[in-house]
Amino acid sequence: MFAGRYLWWMLIAIAIFLFFTMCFDYVTWLTVVSSGCAHVAGSCGPIIVTMTGSMKPSGVYLAGAIILVVTLARVHYLSMNWAWGVVVAIWFVASAPFPLLLASGWTGQLKPETVLDGLPVAFLFLVVFCAYIGWAFEDSGARPLGAWRALRMIIRFSAVYGALLALSEAPAFATIPGRLLGDMRLSASIAALQPGLNDLLTLGRGRDTFAYVVFAVFVAGLAASLLPQNLAELKARFAQPFTLRGSRQ
Repeated sequence: MFAGRYLWWMLIAIAIFLFFTMCFDYVTWLTVVSSGCAHVAGSCGPIIVTMTGSMKPSGVYLAGAIILVVTLARVHYLSMNWAWGVVVAIWFVASAPFPLLLASGWTGQLKPETVLDGLPVAFLFLVVFCAYIGWAFEDSGARPLGAWRALRMIIRFSAVYGALLALSEAPAFATIPGRLLGDMRLSASIAALQPGLNDLLTLGRGRDTFAYVVFAVFVAGLAASLLPQNLAELKARFAQPFTLRGSRQ
């Protein structure tokens, strides 16, 4: 999937999400008012239940599905390792509750401390990675993650850490396998392992301080991979603003 088409679909998904989380309640109200159901006792209930209980969640799920599918398609188009698709899926599942939390801010019920407490580190990883692969690598002939092996290893290590942290924090990774296989004991076993994994990844501090450090390394690595990988070209680019016009090179 080309970068332009990827960005277009991402904007469409964001617009769908904003419509269903912030504007769809007004559509429901307008439908109830225009239908005249208020004149018949109890007839408005099915309309409200259908629109808020089925149509609204379906729109939110549609936006999420578009984001996930186009991101995986972009990863495949860039010929990145298939493991990136797995990492993106893990970040996506762990981040899913957070956009719904932000949507409640439209009603004035959201406080800044609630946002900070509910912000998963996986959401930050996902947003930065989606922004990164939106870069038009196919136009410049650049290689995703850069040509330097050490830099690619740093980026991959940071991404794997973010995925493991998401696995240790999101309850969905414990409940989903049990529901799919019909074995709730499996879910209980996974849930019992998550705190230990989280303690290992957070160095036993129970906070995400180290996770934010790794995230900063991830961002810095992705930014560095966009720089020219040829040292001579990189030196020339940094020296260009300090070179007087008309002077000898």
